[in-house]
Amino acid sequence: MSVNNPNLIERINKIESRLDELERRISNLEKLLRRTPGPSDRRPFPGKGPKPPEPFKF
Repeated sequence: MSVNNPNLIERINKIESRLDELERRISNLEKLLRRTPGPSDRRPFPGKGPKPPEPFKF
């Protein structure tokens, strides 16, 4: 099939370019999801993190 309509060819090229960009973004988001721990993976570790405030003394 040959297409001789320049406007149609230009539209197809723009769509292909946009599709490539969206595929790249999806790939980046998938990598980010694989790297980010989910809520169930975020377990507190004893002794880590900020200390609780000291009780008020008179």
